[in-house]
Amino acid sequence: MEALLIILSVLLIAGGIIFSILPPLPGPVLTYCAMISTHAVANDTEFSTTSFVVWGIIGLIITIADYVLPVAATKKFGGTKAGVIGGMIGMVAGILLPIPFGIILGPLFGAIIGDLYGGNRIRSAFKSGFGSFLGFVAATTLKLLYSIILGGVIAWKVGGFTVNAIIDMF
Repeated sequence: MEALLIILSVLLIAGGIIFSILPPLPGPVLTYCAMISTHAVANDTEFSTTSFVVWGIIGLIITIADYVLPVAATKKFGGTKAGVIGGMIGMVAGILLPIPFGIILGPLFGAIIGDLYGGNRIRSAFKSGFGSFLGFVAATTLKLLYSIILGGVIAWKVGGFTVNAIIDMF
């Protein structure tokens, strides 16, 4: 059972990192689930209540920031409501369409097209598109850092448990 839980934890960490970049699933939530799975392995891999609360709060803040940052950055750079909606549509289209770098270029072009549709001039539309792009990059970076750091903490716990289990066999 321990091996199964460790494998599940590794898969959840990998999923957390991958889905920190690809939006269908929330990467930080998957990584947090890896923490829960690891906690159930053995006494050596248990996390404290404080760890669960702190990592949970950080993960919640980052998940909320994932939705707020692109919108806030688009507005900060002069985007219209149509530009914000266009950026969101562009993000989804960038994932679904087989365009190279679509996930990066989708929010940028979506915000530009949306702003042009919303009445902004080309210069303002490009500025707000750049804001949407920066917000997307900032949110993705936060999610990725959270998943990598928490994944490292989990791997450290499991590594210590595994070494102790091997030593105990002899």
